[in-house]
Amino acid sequence: MSKQLYVYDTTLRDGAQYRGISFSLQDKLKITQLLDNFGVDYIEGGWPGSNPKDEAYFKHAKNLGLKHAKLVAFGSTRKPMLEVDNDPQIQSLLSANTPAVALVSKFWTFHIETVLRTDLTQNLSMIYDSVAFFKAHGREVVLDAEHFFDGFKDNQDYTFQCIEAAVRAGVDNLTLCDTNGGSMPQDIEYAVKAVRNKFPTLSLGIHCHNDCELAVANSLSAVKSGVSLLQGTINGYGERCGNANLISLLANLLLKQSFNQEFGLNSDITSERLSDLSKEIADIANIPLKADAAYVGDNAFSHKGGIHVAAIAKASQTYEHLNPSLVGNQREITISELSGKSNVQLQAQKLGLDVSRNFQQVLDSIKALEKKGLTLENAPGSFEMLVRKQDKSYQPHFTVLSMQVGVNDMNASTQPNADTCTATVKVRVKNKIAHVVEEASGPVDALNLAFKKALTSFFPQVQAMQLTDYKVSILDPEKASAATTRVWIQSCCKDSTAHDQCWATIGCSDNIIKASAQALIDSYQLFLIKHNHLSQNSTHQSAQHRFSDLDNEVTHNGHN
Repeated sequence: MSKQLYVYDTTLRDGAQYRGISFSLQDKLKITQLLDNFGVDYIEGGWPGSNPKDEAYFKHAKNLGLKHAKLVAFGSTRKPMLEVDNDPQIQSLLSANTPAVALVSKFWTFHIETVLRTDLTQNLSMIYDSVAFFKAHGREVVLDAEHFFDGFKDNQDYTFQCIEAAVRAGVDNLTLCDTNGGSMPQDIEYAVKAVRNKFPTLSLGIHCHNDCELAVANSLSAVKSGVSLLQGTINGYGERCGNANLISLLANLLLKQSFNQEFGLNSDITSERLSDLSKEIADIANIPLKADAAYVGDNAFSHKGGIHVAAIAKASQTYEHLNPSLVGNQREITISELSGKSNVQLQAQKLGLDVSRNFQQVLDSIKALEKKGLTLENAPGSFEMLVRKQDKSYQPHFTVLSMQVGVNDMNASTQPNADTCTATVKVRVKNKIAHVVEEASGPVDALNLAFKKALTSFFPQVQAMQLTDYKVSILDPEKASAATTRVWIQSCCKDSTAHDQCWATIGCSDNIIKASAQALIDSYQLFLIKHNHLSQNSTHQSAQHRFSDLDNEVTHNGHN
């Protein structure tokens, strides 16, 4: 029979200390609902005695109707020389009225004497009094043993005295904290086993920080050594280098044989939902998910080298430790000068294109463009256009005859629109020509508006296409204003189901306007190709599948 493990999420408290994160009250409530739906056992919502927002959170959170998770209010043991009944922070914790409380306590003699500035005996009383107080009020108590592993190294006997005080007071779980994140897996294993041998019936937890990039490894080591409560945060958010990342920790526990056959988790927690949970909370935190995040990042199952891709095409396990669908992710084959036959063929097949007749021509074009600085791995829209242009049957929807961009007289400050840019575009569709002028505050915006205006007279559907992102990279900054510029553009179109479907194109030139125009022209051409294809097949496709192939092109490209 497998040993039951419990997941304790502290994204809303410890994770909120990550630099750049500032959760609003609504953010915290939304995350709470997501975590509960996922199946987390405990949700540490904050420290009610520290700020009004956390106090408001606990008042609102009790009305969420959580199905599985227990809410936890976080605080500390009573202050030195202050009766527990008279400690305002203890009373704030009690007033939060949560089924469980977490109390941080000091286990390192150095910290107690130099920072807390109290004696070791008083600290033992603080632990006992605080735990006993909340047990008397019917709360489940988790005691966070701060700096446990540092304290264990310095004075093992005293750390055991602290645990004994907590046990006598009726503590439900003792969580061992690697507060400085400096412990090695063997340190964790040794200390946890020592505590387990001394207190065989005590429920133990682990709380690791990631200062040595070992928080997940240390947590797994603790699991093997006897802990049952796993503390961590979604995406590893936390102070300094962060906390143990629950996403990768859970993936390892659920999918790696050395753990999933020995340990069990709440059945609501499934690995297939990990990618969605990770990205949803990253969106709320307004912190872009790292592309190289294990299991769930855009690059986690991305393959670039031709030899690797050739092997993947024959047997995916050669360069993937598991099927990406097991964590809700997907494989991505990227295109670059490192590409081999398999890269190009697989990516083309994904787009419904055949390169069997002109493969070498396509590959040579890719390598030539990459040499000039036009990278295709993050611009699958440009890759598709390159493949289509190499086909003899390709006919562009429009031809650009001329374009010009100018900046209005910057000295004419008294004139209306003196700070605008003007773009003139001349395009031909079959035997008809449109010649238009547009103005905007910037040259690229003016150029985009001019293209759209010119094309709308022939293709009204282009009004639905919007430029949604624009990035510029300088490839050789030592050339200053003469440097080569790479422009990356993301365009989106809202389909009939009101979903935004997006694709990316790229341009490269020592002229930033020309580079922008390259990316814009490919984007408009691609839109018209896709729109025409969908229109021809509309009787065979449901509305929800419109532009799905466009969406697939940019999934996991690192920019969406």
